[in-house]
Amino acid sequence: MSDGFSLTIALLVTVVLGALATAFLWLMRRRQAETAAGIAALAEMRWREFARLVVEALRGRGFEAEGIDQALDRGPQAELRLRRDGQTWLLACRVASARSQLGTGPVRELADAVRVNAAQGGILATPARINAPTRSAASRLELYDGEALWALVAPMLPNALRDDITLHARKRSVRETALAWTVAVALGVIAGLVPAFVGGPAEPSTEPAASESAPPPAEAPAPPAKPAAPGPALDSAAPADPNRDQFERGEVIHAVSVLPWVERALWSTSSTLVIQQREDVDQLQIEEICAVLARYDALRASRLQLQPPAGSQRKVRFLQCRAY
Repeated sequence: MSDGFSLTIALLVTVVLGALATAFLWLMRRRQAETAAGIAALAEMRWREFARLVVEALRGRGFEAEGIDQALDRGPQAELRLRRDGQTWLLACRVASARSQLGTGPVRELADAVRVNAAQGGILATPARINAPTRSAASRLELYDGEALWALVAPMLPNALRDDITLHARKRSVRETALAWTVAVALGVIAGLVPAFVGGPAEPSTEPAASESAPPPAEAPAPPAKPAAPGPALDSAAPADPNRDQFERGEVIHAVSVLPWVERALWSTSSTLVIQQREDVDQLQIEEICAVLARYDALRASRLQLQPPAGSQRKVRFLQCRAY
């Protein structure tokens, strides 16, 4: 170690920065990542499935649905009638991309329906974001989007799906924490080198005084190169088109959902397809799903999470049609 390097300063800076970054990533960033993954999973649901999930979540807040099956048959633009404390409420569920913004149209339509039906109020639930101008048109309405929507419906999700979302957020936090500590070490090394440049207390010299003709002292050595980050290697390939990925996943959901033994299907993560079965099936039926995934290069190695039908003694199964 070169003269002037302060190991104490380097360790202190590394520990402080690393600890602060770790606290932020695990106490705040991980929760944000889990919420974002959950909202993305809701956005990939079919409207009927999303509406039933919201209705079940509202039961815990005292609401009861009236004629839910008939209302669902009218399509995504229909308002569902709810009752609470003897009063009528209207519910509108709008499925949209988690990155999109909901326009004022659906909000105004629900507000008008509340007035026409003399309802006590209205509830609008959507994975899309609702901005301030849209909220200003929400007279007598309760709006659930983003974190509010996730807090409402998260307790209603299947345990396997919630665990998958939590695991996805935890893995991301581990990668980000490793990168944060790498940066903290690099900054600690730089901070430890500062005394070499600003100068420290001079030690008494045992050499005779240099003559006026003596050559000038050598310049201080250059600081060592910044260590390379040992974190996970980044993929050098260009990122995939998110619009194309979303389109292909939507096609897979549509193709799988029409199979007679499938109750519903949704993407819990970008690489896990959750399938709720109507009935127990064997490997031959599962190959039907593999055939659908094989049409798409980016999805053919996706993991299948098979949820057993109601009343079945089977456990949840995880399969993969093929490896990369």
